[in-house]
Amino acid sequence: MNTDRRAILSLVAMGRISAAEAERLLAAWNESRDTAWIVSLCLACAGLAQLDLRELLPMFMHFCSAQIPALAGTLHQALPAITEFLGGQI
Repeated sequence: MNTDRRAILSLVAMGRISAAEAERLLAAWNESRDTAWIVSLCLACAGLAQLDLRELLPMFMHFCSAQIPALAGTLHQALPAITEFLGGQI
């Protein structure tokens, strides 16, 4: 249990706030957490949208081929399907 939630529950236990007020505080706290996740995911998607897959894919294939030589043949066989999906040649 997080410290914020514990603090809200302790305020209820001390009688400083009512159960309804605690419920509203917990709902607002959860909403702010959801907002933080949404903002971070939007920023990640915006950053990924800036990548040029035509430049990234060959570098990724070279990296995988260097790290796992057994994948080199499989990656080169999959390359035509991937380039067709991207709409042209790399």
